[in-house]
Amino acid sequence: MLNWQNILVALIVLAALCYVARRGLQRLRSFRASRSSSDGAPCETGCGSCNESQKSSDTPRTVFVEIGRSKTLSRRSTR
Repeated sequence: MLNWQNILVALIVLAALCYVARRGLQRLRSFRASRSSSDGAPCETGCGSCNESQKSSDTPRTVFVEIGRSKTLSRRSTR
């Protein structure tokens, strides 16, 4: 018997299948795009940021906050 609830469930399932198929195709296309762009990249990852990270490692980093025990606080007794 075909009533409105069965039709509604079938439409929802069909929409979910279309969504999953679209996401799967996007994922496969991203693999293909990353493989073709890795030809010009100097490292294995293919992200192209290897040269930038080597340039930035030459300059010293500034430490903004050091995490540690404060010297001004007194120790509490645990009696």
